[in-house]
This record gives sequence, structure tokens and C-alpha cells, in this order.
Amino acid sequence: MLDGVAGALRLTADERSHPYTLAGITDGTSPGAPARRTVDRKVQRVLDLLDDTPAILFGPFIDVVTANRAAAFLFADFNTMPARERNGLRWMLLSPAARELYGRSWEEAATEMIGMLRIDAGRTPDHPRLAELVAELNDRSALFRRLWQEHRVSTWLHERKILRHPGFGDMEFFNELITLHSAPGQTLVVMIPADPVTFRKALRA
Repeated sequence: MLDGVAGALRLTADERSHPYTLAGITDGTSPGAPARRTVDRKVQRVLDLLDDTPAILFGPFIDVVTANRAAAFLFADFNTMPARERNGLRWMLLSPAARELYGRSWEEAATEMIGMLRIDAGRTPDHPRLAELVAELNDRSALFRRLWQEHRVSTWLHERKILRHPGFGDMEFFNELITLHSAPGQTLVVMIPADPVTFRKALRA
């Protein structure tokens, strides 16, 4: 029945996995329990090689496992934050720097990330980390409070982003999501500069 509904609604892979998870049925795409928050040695090597390209390693619930120096320059230095604050959605919703960086596309980007958290919530609805994060964002973000009740799911659907760095102005990026065989449940998000030479100069200024 779920196959028929998914087909009729033309659901994406991530949208399709959500009702299966809620029904307690695997469709072959939904991962199990939340992954570890440690960094695999090979994954760290990839991050090191992407030195001039912003890259963030995410675990479940959009928690940031680690980020390279280019990501710290573009977004925030997640690696120095307290563990409970090291979360991409929390930063997007609560940090004034995120609103400045994303400009007019801030609400759209935040909405996508809330939908991503909803997917993780379907996979592990009773996880204490999820409860902690949802409680804080419900209390502190009106946008989260409204959209969380809508139960919409999403992924990073928009590949192109224009971000406005406070020191260097508008920069165009194309994002790529990489699933890691050596780190199940973790996703490497890479922001590829449309003009890598200019971004490299800004990074090293």
C-alpha cells in the first residue's frame, strides 16, 4: 500500500522513506539508529584535502560532527562550540550571522533544514538528543514552532546558493552531499565555490 501511495504522489527517495519509517517498515533506504559522533580517519583525510572548500560532516539531527577551516570562515567555527550548540539547524535559526549570510533566502534554507530534522525524527522519535533540540527550538524560534507542526519533510533540494559574507560580499556556491561508506549515518556536505580563486583569496586574506 505504501508503495502505491509513494508512486501516486511521486515522492522523492527521502519523502518516500518517511512514511515507511513511521509505519515501522523498512523500505531499504532508511538507516537504523543514530550514528556515532566521532570522525573516521579516512573521512578526516577527505576534510583535510578539501582545505579551501567549505565542508561540514553532519550526523543525525543535523548535529555537526566536525567542519574544516573553510567552513568555519564561511559559516561558523562549529568545532569550538559547546557540544549541545554544535548543530546546523540551531545555528541557522538562532544565529544573527546565519540570517546575514543567507539574506532573503534565509527562511527557505531554514525550512529545508527543519524538514530534514523531521526525517530524522521519524527514524528515531524517542532519542533524547532529538527531544532536547526540539524543546529548545520550540521555545526560541517562531519559525520552527510553526513549521514543526506541519510535519513536512525535505532535503537539501537547492543545489545553488548565493551567500553574503560580511567581509567579502556575495559568493556563489554549489552544494554536494556525500554519503560515507566508512561512516554510516553521517553525511559530508561540501560547498563548492563557483569562483574558487576569489574564495581562496578571501579565505587567506
